[in-house]
Order: sequence, then C-alpha cells, then structure tokens
Amino acid sequence: MSKSRKHKVTKEKQEKKLPYKSILFMFIVIAIFGSAIYLIMSKSAALEPVDKDAIKMTISMAGFEPNIIRAKAGEPVTINLINPDNSHHTDGGGVHNFFLSEGLASVMSDLNITVLPESQKVFTFTPTKPGEYHWYCDSCCGGKENPSMHGTLIVA
Repeated sequence: MSKSRKHKVTKEKQEKKLPYKSILFMFIVIAIFGSAIYLIMSKSAALEPVDKDAIKMTISMAGFEPNIIRAKAGEPVTINLINPDNSHHTDGGGVHNFFLSEGLASVMSDLNITVLPESQKVFTFTPTKPGEYHWYCDSCCGGKENPSMHGTLIVA
C-alpha cells in the first residue's frame, strides 16, 4: 500500500471516529452540568425550613437574617435556625450559634443553640418579661465583638 493511500485510510478512520468523540464529549459536558445543577438544587432544598410555622432565621458569616424578632411576653417563640455555611470556613469551621443571655437571668435561662454547617435546628423559648434582649453568635466570627453577628429580641 502506498504512503498516500495509507494516509488516506487513516484519515478516513479518524473522520469516522470523530462523531463518536463529539458525542462522548457532549455527554461528559451534560453530565457535569447536570451534576452541578443537582447539587445546587439539593443543597437549597435541604436549607428550606423544616418547621414552616417557625420564624425562619438564617445565620451565616454575613450575620443573622432577620436580626430583630418581636415577641409577646408569655407567648412561645419558635425559631428555625438555618446555617447555610459549609465546613470549609477558616473561622470556626462553619459552626454558628444563637446565644441569648444578657439581661435574661430573671426572665428565663440562657439559650445557647449551636447549629452545624449546612444544617438547621428548631427551638422554642418563652420570654416572660417585656424588654429588649440581645443575642449573638459566640462560636466563631469574632464572637460578641463582631457587629454583624448580633440580633435583638423585643418583647412587648
């Protein structure tokens, strides 16, 4: 077989393989993007509140949202605390908490609720005395000194 004929046969084989490679490449791209979309959607679904009747509160490196809660004395307050941060944070490993104690000694016991990365907790407490009380995250982020990691409970 001549060199040109051999080159022509090899080129024809490559052209026949090309559609298969293109299809394989497209399949891989679709699989990667599909997996990414699935992971994003499943993560956001997992961070939907487990208690739809509770006050939905998100705590992240950006702070508490909402950072003000209004309540009535003698009525229970239920909070669904959601931590969307992951464990790769360098400050505290993504763990956050809701620490409510200042001025509450005569009203109720301290609340110190810790929520692990990418998880949530539901808790209930009953403030008994009107006033303004403050909570903060004490597990990371500079703790009490970090101005964005605070919130206020206003009891009427």
